[in-house]
Amino acid sequence: MEIRKYNQNHLGVHIHFALDKVTYPGWEDIRNLVNVHSLYWIHEGEGTFLTNKEHKVQAGMMAYLKPGLEMSMRSEPHAPLRMTMILFDCAELVYDAVWKDIIPIDKLRLPFLSQYTLKQSEEFGQLCRKIHQELAPGITGGATLSQAKLQILLHKLHQIEEPDWSITDSGVLSAFEQVKKRLENGYRENPRIELLAEEYSISPSYLRKLFIKYTGMGPKEYLIHLRNEQACRYLIFTDYPIKEIAKLCGFYEEYHFSKMFKKVNGVSPSTYRNRKHGEAWGRFLICQFRSFARKKAQLVKFDLVVPFALNKQFLYYINVINVPPIAPVTTITQGGNFQ
Repeated sequence: MEIRKYNQNHLGVHIHFALDKVTYPGWEDIRNLVNVHSLYWIHEGEGTFLTNKEHKVQAGMMAYLKPGLEMSMRSEPHAPLRMTMILFDCAELVYDAVWKDIIPIDKLRLPFLSQYTLKQSEEFGQLCRKIHQELAPGITGGATLSQAKLQILLHKLHQIEEPDWSITDSGVLSAFEQVKKRLENGYRENPRIELLAEEYSISPSYLRKLFIKYTGMGPKEYLIHLRNEQACRYLIFTDYPIKEIAKLCGFYEEYHFSKMFKKVNGVSPSTYRNRKHGEAWGRFLICQFRSFARKKAQLVKFDLVVPFALNKQFLYYINVINVPPIAPVTTITQGGNFQ
């Protein structure tokens, strides 16, 4: 079954429970809660996880259990397991000028079982201990701290998810990561992919294959993606002129920036800005109206009539149907005052 794509930048988590599980020689148990995501970090010992086949486990290993996976476990008599078990749910929280969708994630892009280096094991073990400790009842803001650390842990696990060891050993994956980082930190400049490939001793064609494999797009497309993402933020959250935004995103001329932006987003930068401001203002008006209706103890239905691109000169009209009787059309000015 193909895993649905999700954006790690939108990942939100909720921890149900975290447990420091200390077992005894010959201990056996099953996975009891199978309707959630789970991470089992093994601090000590050896044992076996049994799904449709046996998996030998030991200290320094992480198991990711997707929702629905049934599993039994046992410890070796000479080396009982000690694990941190983290049970959680996760979803994409999509924000684009306003909060939009909450999309539950059925399965993360993580392997079932992974063995890590000594340095990684120390880091992951410490993170898991902190997640468990800070989730304890009575700690002010403990859940917030634990969930933030779980997001850090998931980010790190995604970064090293299912590496291609033949590439890693030859240093090519390291070169790809360096080029990717250069693009992310230098999108305002005009980096040349061919020169970056030469600098890190990797062929441009192979670099492109790695970019497509790990980002879903080629290096030039990835650079455009970075610039476009930042341009959208400037358009929504600042009043900078289009010309200035173009320079901040690595374009010497406004014309080339606008051409790129329209190709990616289907509209010009100014139209995009007006639309997003209109969406945000429309949401604000709906919230204000609902608050007003609650204060007046009215049971209402309403339709919001909003022009395609809003600006400060427009009036906003809400048709209010009182139950009963029928109320007159109410005009709301831009400041939210009812007339």
